[in-house]
Amino acid sequence: MTEEKTSFRWLEYIVLFSMMVLIISLSFMLLPFSIFLAVLIPLPVLIATYRHNMIHGVVISALASIFFIFFVMDITIVILIVALATVGIGIGVAMKEKLDYQKILAVGVVSALITVSLIGLGLYLATGQTPTELFEGTTAQMIEDISSRDLPNMQLAIDQVEATIASVRLLFPSLIIIGAVFVAGANFLVGSAVLRRLKMEDVPSLPPITNWAFPAWLSIVFLVLWPLSRFSIFPSSIAVIIANLTNVFSWLLIIQGLSIILSFMKSVRMPTWIKVLIILPLWLFGGWFLSLLGALDPWLRFRGRLSKYQDELKEQREKNKRN
Repeated sequence: MTEEKTSFRWLEYIVLFSMMVLIISLSFMLLPFSIFLAVLIPLPVLIATYRHNMIHGVVISALASIFFIFFVMDITIVILIVALATVGIGIGVAMKEKLDYQKILAVGVVSALITVSLIGLGLYLATGQTPTELFEGTTAQMIEDISSRDLPNMQLAIDQVEATIASVRLLFPSLIIIGAVFVAGANFLVGSAVLRRLKMEDVPSLPPITNWAFPAWLSIVFLVLWPLSRFSIFPSSIAVIIANLTNVFSWLLIIQGLSIILSFMKSVRMPTWIKVLIILPLWLFGGWFLSLLGALDPWLRFRGRLSKYQDELKEQREKNKRN
């Protein structure tokens, strides 16, 4: 019996190790689209940590690191694996302790922020440059490459790239926070789904996306900060803080607005591909609309109105049947 358990555990190691190698490999194949797959690099570590303990998660990440050291010989990938393993271990331990989903998300976000620090430290040790120096060097190289090409609207292209770089430089702190929330949420969502498929019992999970909602104070703060971010009346340090807070709250309310749209779609029968055709343009080009929808939800209660309307419609149908 003991030998069977040991054999099964080694088989599980091999499967999770192979899964991690596959995710990492695919993450660098179809750039920039496949970069979203890199978010799920902590997933095998999360599964191993939840099913067994933290040591098993460390073993999986160590095996993957050794593999890429010997076969790819790229230290940056190893830095990425070791850093992102922190997220898998953090969420896995929190889920194993049966914390509520808000605390699990909080642990995941903190772990993801620690991951950013570890990546920065690892890159500094590997290259001798700070993340800021690497960013400035990379962006300077991008502008130089564009300048060397024979483009019809050269100056316009350079101006657009410089404007994008300036926006990233201004909003960099908020982008890190948003990325941390995205990494934590994605791994918690997918990890809980995979563990339930593995017949694990009482797996903590997020509520249905159609029920996602943030506290009313977040909407109030956003509605105050958003107009302030449009005026250049503050000192540069305060303007940077306002811009970053507005960006973080805007993305959170975009998620809430998307949740409202999905709840409306759930009440209407339509093919999935039509839902995708509606959601995708809204997500890509209607962020302002989704954030405004999410910000107004605490007072207008869109989903509550929809639920009330559906209940009234159901009562009317039952009354018609009785008559």
